[in-house]
Amino acid sequence: MLSIVIALLAFFIALVALWLTSDIVKKVENQNEQFVRAHITTLREEIRDVEKVLNKTARMVKAHDEGQSSLDKRLNDHTKAFDELRARINTMSDQLEQLDRSIPSRYRVRIAKPDATSDAKPGDKPRIQ
Repeated sequence: MLSIVIALLAFFIALVALWLTSDIVKKVENQNEQFVRAHITTLREEIRDVEKVLNKTARMVKAHDEGQSSLDKRLNDHTKAFDELRARINTMSDQLEQLDRSIPSRYRVRIAKPDATSDAKPGDKPRIQ
């Protein structure tokens, strides 16, 4: 009978020890949770700030890319226009040469530009000879 009382007493002491241990573990977990929440809150705020900056940067990069593509398009359009103008100028030059060659030499008019040795003033128009 003494062994049963000792066994019950040991069992009761073990239950009290488990109860105290679980209470201490709960307190420690609450302190850890508060500590972690405090640090996580600041980290979340910093992450939000970084996300805002990244979104703003992404929008700026997108706007820059759109501006660059429109600038490239305009540059290509201008380059095409210049190429077309050069081709037209070359065509006109060839046609003028052909026209000039088609005029008989006796009907050609020679234009003399004023030279430095003559008595022509600067700004005078060329003379027909």
